[in-house]
Amino acid sequence: MLSEPRIIDLPSRPYLAVRRIVKIPFGTVASKALADVSRRMKKRGIAAADAPLFRYNIIDMPNALEVDFGVPTEREEEPDDLLVAGVLPAGRYAMLTHTGPYRDLIAANAALLDWIKAEGLHLDMHPSPAGDVFGCRLEIYPTDPKIEKDRSKWVTELVFKLAD
Repeated sequence: MLSEPRIIDLPSRPYLAVRRIVKIPFGTVASKALADVSRRMKKRGIAAADAPLFRYNIIDMPNALEVDFGVPTEREEEPDDLLVAGVLPAGRYAMLTHTGPYRDLIAANAALLDWIKAEGLHLDMHPSPAGDVFGCRLEIYPTDPKIEKDRSKWVTELVFKLAD
């Protein structure tokens, strides 16, 4: 199930993540990366400020995606030998909420991209030899699948930064 797409304004938000180059499907890589982030943050005494997120930095379909698997933090933190530190930029974003199993996220992403195009909007994105580089393209995961076992209730927020 998809919500109606909409435009939202977001403030900048710091985050910590593990950056990986992956191919779809990447579920086991994502799970391990988020576990590594959680373990390292706990060791450093840093709490997550919000739900886990995947930040798609570069997409070169079907070859590879550069993804930050992480969580927002209350303040900017220092990176370490595993974690990258970043800031999600403030700005206007197109947003769509998907409720259901993760296998439907490719179609949900396509629906949001189609809406952006139909509305005459443009993503904060530019092509490069490595693939499409995004200013900020997120999937946010407010539902913990370890707690909510019913996949039809899993919520994922797609949040794509728009060009200024």
